[in-house]
Amino acid sequence: MQNTTVARSRFGALVAGRAHRTPPAKTWERRTGFIACAWMTVFAGFHAYWALGGTLGLPPGQSLVDNKPLFIIDLIAIPMNLVGAIGALALVQNWGLAFPRWFVLGGGWACAVLMICHSAPSMVDLAVFLIGQRDKPLTGNERFSVLLYEPYWMLGGILFTFLARGFQRRTRRSYAAAHAEAV
Repeated sequence: MQNTTVARSRFGALVAGRAHRTPPAKTWERRTGFIACAWMTVFAGFHAYWALGGTLGLPPGQSLVDNKPLFIIDLIAIPMNLVGAIGALALVQNWGLAFPRWFVLGGGWACAVLMICHSAPSMVDLAVFLIGQRDKPLTGNERFSVLLYEPYWMLGGILFTFLARGFQRRTRRSYAAAHAEAV
């Protein structure tokens, strides 16, 4: 029992030390964190809705229940989005400092890169469409992807880029100070 108390107090001291050395997230960063958390939660909600047979937001005539590969991807996406929602908050809340810096920062950058790389090719299609240089009209699936789904992914990537960059900037000095003390 006493070892557990000692471990908790050391952990608490470590977190308190990091929190003391790390400047708090700026107001815009906290708001961005809450928006990214909401972004991920809404996406998880849509995936749950689609997994239950809903079709709102999908191309006409498509259901994920009828498409086994997409259904499996959908089931994997739900917990991933919920973890991403927690990760967005970890990047701007003091309790996020309880985790190793590389873990929180790596998760933030991984989300940003994944979302931007996923949506970037469609952003070119969107630009071509918006300036009126597309040779043929968008089909139902293309319309869904280019006008709704991929811009939503890009928004998430931009949000996580700001969050990861802010966390990296805020924790850089406290991380270096903690390692200097250890040496």
